Amino acid sequence: MNTSLQTPESKSQILTPGHLEELLSHLEACLWQKQAVDGHWHYPLDDSVTMNAEYIFFLFWMNLDEKDLIQRLANFLLQQQNEDGSWSLYYGGSPHLSSSVEAYLALRLAGFSKEDPRMLKAAQAIRSEGGPPRSRVFTKIWLALFELHPWDGVPMIPPEILLNPKGSPFHILEFSYWSRSVIIPLTILFHIKKTYGVNFDLSELYPSKDSEQDLGYAPVIPVDESWIHKSYQQSLQWIKWDSLFFGLNRAFNFYETGLTVKPFRQLAVQKAKTWILEHQDESGDWGGIMPAIMNSLMALRALGEELDSAPIAKGLQALKRLCRGESDSIRSHAHESEETVCLQSCVSPVWDTALATLALLESGVKPTDPRLQRAKSWLWSQRITRKGDWIHKSLISPHEPTAAWCFQYHNDFFPDLDDTALVIFVLHRLGMGLEELEPALRFVFGMQNRDGGWGTFDRENTQWILNEIPFADLRSLIDPSNPDVTGHLLEALGGLGLSDRREVRAAVKYLKSCQRPGGSWYGRWGVNLLYGTCAATVGLRAVGEAQDSECLQRAAEFVLKQQNPDGGWGEDCDNYLPETQRAEGKSTPSQTAWALMSLEACGFQDRERKEAVDRGIEFLKSRQIEDGLLEPEFTGTGFPRHFYLRYDGYRLYFPLIALGRIQSSSNSSSS
Repeated sequence: MNTSLQTPESKSQILTPGHLEELLSHLEACLWQKQAVDGHWHYPLDDSVTMNAEYIFFLFWMNLDEKDLIQRLANFLLQQQNEDGSWSLYYGGSPHLSSSVEAYLALRLAGFSKEDPRMLKAAQAIRSEGGPPRSRVFTKIWLALFELHPWDGVPMIPPEILLNPKGSPFHILEFSYWSRSVIIPLTILFHIKKTYGVNFDLSELYPSKDSEQDLGYAPVIPVDESWIHKSYQQSLQWIKWDSLFFGLNRAFNFYETGLTVKPFRQLAVQKAKTWILEHQDESGDWGGIMPAIMNSLMALRALGEELDSAPIAKGLQALKRLCRGESDSIRSHAHESEETVCLQSCVSPVWDTALATLALLESGVKPTDPRLQRAKSWLWSQRITRKGDWIHKSLISPHEPTAAWCFQYHNDFFPDLDDTALVIFVLHRLGMGLEELEPALRFVFGMQNRDGGWGTFDRENTQWILNEIPFADLRSLIDPSNPDVTGHLLEALGGLGLSDRREVRAAVKYLKSCQRPGGSWYGRWGVNLLYGTCAATVGLRAVGEAQDSECLQRAAEFVLKQQNPDGGWGEDCDNYLPETQRAEGKSTPSQTAWALMSLEACGFQDRERKEAVDRGIEFLKSRQIEDGLLEPEFTGTGFPRHFYLRYDGYRLYFPLIALGRIQSSSNSSSS
């Protein structure tokens, strides 16, 4: 342990008013530098290399003449290859089989020989992990689309799922928004099975000749589900879901290949096509995420739509808008180059703008500052007033006016509670009254689940049975209540002076019920216990939970126990194993900020907590670089244990929020 950070001098010095000004000013300047003329912020995202690989697949399958783009996408893949030939799911991660299989196939399509030394190393790494038979469902779908894996070895979802009646656990609205927007076009691809034939096989990736005939499904990667509803866990104890659904999947495969007459197929396909066309944004996007855009374009093309038709032409432009040069990322610390390009899974301007604005407010910038007022105007201009799929299970009448916000520039059909919470909190602090925010509050309260919590995009999206079907190897087909979104909503509602509402009391009860034995909370959209604990503690405190309450004191003790010897906090992306109780990993600025925000919410007046806060601040100062704080690590979560993100803005605005709040608390306690 570095004891040099524990001297009495450093303890008393850090919390002296004014001592943090240098670091606060630096982070403020970095944020102001990135603000656009219209007032908003937008930081790049790093995510899985499979995004680039799948874009290459898409360009070939669609027969698009994009040789230069394909080469630049391939160059990025080579740049991210590990020394052992594999590819990882996130920065610093272990070899990831599905990512490696997809990257390898993309490079073969791009013209790289299997005898290339880099490809030989990749093939060896893939064989050592079990080869394509052990890869995830989406990887096998891509292999089947290139005639490199039999359709019989792919879990099927037939188009007829769109004909299920409301009330059925398999009705399409029971799937989460991200699943729905990806699966509906996939059902068309499963039906038509349009493929792109290649002049090579992938025999070099299989450990043995016998394994090439392996049509079994890869073992499901275990993931922490201790936060889910207890009745679901109890139901799993006596039903053998895997046997039931694997039998059902065999029936689906027989239905697909063994029956020539499918009386409802054309009706189902037409309904799927109609859904796709009706859910395309004016911008050309579907759901604001790459997989939904890509699958929808492929489905329409398979159905005979021409490349120059309006839906496809706009969709292709939407995909290209997700591309960025590698110079936007600090992951590889590369100099600006025209040789690589990276496809992002999505963009985050609303999230970035709201968090950057909040950070500047917490650091002491006045709400009347013209630059923040421009941010306010931009955020208000992004409100979504149309009704999307969410209306069907909400408590809101279709005729009542609502307002909500999405994560991206364009995703009008699927706004989310997390962005909406943060935006209304910030707008109120910038001077907007409750009357103007009433439509947004109607959306928030009308989307609360019966358990008192909130999901992210839908209300009562809790058909747990969906996560047991063979297709659901990511175990993320639903969108139940989660602690981090619920905590963010409590923070917003407390900030708006609505702590006495019954909805708030129900949410507090929900949060307390899902606190883990060690004092932490699960983090659905950030890694993991540090993120969930930050959201829950800040939210509870905002609506009046006493700092000396049992739940906040248990949370504070949890956070203290996780501090690393360097003074920071960190948590590895793989920390989503079942029954995870500790946050272990290399210290990062964003996760250190979440820990500091938790301690500030729980109170840090005693000696031990002051020392922990001091050391955390010293860690942040040690990571200072020219454009903020150094953080190449991934700390955002897409799907636990399957997909992670690195938000470039997290290393700036979360530390600034934490430092601003600590300084404010210190000033208050000393006055």
